[in-house]
Amino acid sequence: MKSFYLNKTYLIVAALFLFYCLMAFFLPLTHDDWHWYSQYGIQMWQEKYKNLNGRYLGNILETIAVRLDWFRYLSYALISIAILMVITCFTREKKQPVHYLLAFIFMITIPSEIYKQTYGWFAGFYNYVPATFCVLFILWFIATVTFERTRLKPLTNIAFYCVCFIGQFFMENTTLFNSMMLILAIAIHLFLYRQWNPKYIVGLLLSVLGTVIMFLNPKYRKIFLEGSDYQQISSDTGMLDKIYKTMTTTIPEWVFFNQIIILSIIIIVISFMLYRSAMLYKTSKVKMYFSVGGLLLLPSYYFLIYKQFELQQFQSITIMNIINTIVCILFLSAFICAIHVVILKKEMRYTLYLLVVSTLLVCAPLVIVSPLGPRNFYTVYALYAIILFILLVQLNVIHTVWRKYVIIIAVIFSVIYLSSFCYIHYQNETRIVQLKQDVINEPHKDFYKMEKLPFEHYLHHATPTSDKYQTLFNEYEGLPEDTKVKYIPFGSEDK
Repeated sequence: MKSFYLNKTYLIVAALFLFYCLMAFFLPLTHDDWHWYSQYGIQMWQEKYKNLNGRYLGNILETIAVRLDWFRYLSYALISIAILMVITCFTREKKQPVHYLLAFIFMITIPSEIYKQTYGWFAGFYNYVPATFCVLFILWFIATVTFERTRLKPLTNIAFYCVCFIGQFFMENTTLFNSMMLILAIAIHLFLYRQWNPKYIVGLLLSVLGTVIMFLNPKYRKIFLEGSDYQQISSDTGMLDKIYKTMTTTIPEWVFFNQIIILSIIIIVISFMLYRSAMLYKTSKVKMYFSVGGLLLLPSYYFLIYKQFELQQFQSITIMNIINTIVCILFLSAFICAIHVVILKKEMRYTLYLLVVSTLLVCAPLVIVSPLGPRNFYTVYALYAIILFILLVQLNVIHTVWRKYVIIIAVIFSVIYLSSFCYIHYQNETRIVQLKQDVINEPHKDFYKMEKLPFEHYLHHATPTSDKYQTLFNEYEGLPEDTKVKYIPFGSEDK
């Protein structure tokens, strides 16, 4: 039986690995990928990225990936599988093969705005997804060592030290978050057990070392002292105004409202757990009413008011921003109260508290940095996925019957995504061949028509956004440098 269990687990992981390899194969290079493929990528490599930023590992991975197809496919799959594995590690029960499929379903159904800037764009993928893996691994290590008091293998400790260091070379906000969490871990361990944890201290030293190396990059000195056309430390109206606007507009929108689907599922699950808790135990009615009311407040407000009146377009109205923020605060408070009520095992309860707090702390560095985009909140979604995963395991609904549904849903999503991106790949190859033929047949034509790709909302700027990117696109596809293209909607009869 054990051999069968192991073989089934390996079979599922191998199938998921193949899925992500195919997704990487079907995914075309877009936007900054063309830039990295050009001489610019070589120049940045030769300059050791001193005129770019301190995201050294992300930059190196992207530089190699756009030039070596096999490396792009394998690294894309390995990093994606690593995210699934670290999610499944948060459950304290024995991992089952179906857990990987459940994690896969959560991560493949992320909002399309986030997907296109992470999994749908290699330049975004190699910065944000590995950075998120490092964040999740550090959080798992802290929860396991501090709350579970589990003695981990030496190899796991070494992996922790490595992640504390290399995790600092992907994204600035996760770099700062990792150091903050290690400081918090030292404080929590000292508070709970009245002793210092040497693992956290070593991890913090490595994290700080990585942080210093990252921010010693000359580009950050220029950003801090001279400013930058792209990256800024504050807005034109001042630092305090930028912090206020980010906390009352960006964070409510991207941490709560644009994550409404997974949050709604979490609310349904924890509401059922509250109902079960009320039936089995004498739970305080005040806590119950506050928890249920606060949990239902967010989706009710979103669908009946925020979405209905399209309040995201009225961020200049201060009172609306304040109301949005209050709704989110009440929901978060009710969620924490609900966790306290339904999760009896304190170790798991503390882990959930840590994850909830992390959804806000990982955004803290973003309040003074711009520009912001959906990709900045990929980590938040991953944290929500872990919370939902833990709640479902605690609810103990993943039994024989539900396993079949999980497998069916995973297969359906796999077929849908592979079919869609296979179609994108086919259409991309077809239109490029046609464009090259048109250039040969009519070399002096002012411009050529080419269809946009299907499902472009799952790709990041698959259509060149300027003359600069059109030139880079031409270079990557082997077209004459001065080729001008008029892009028409996919399926258009105007060809």
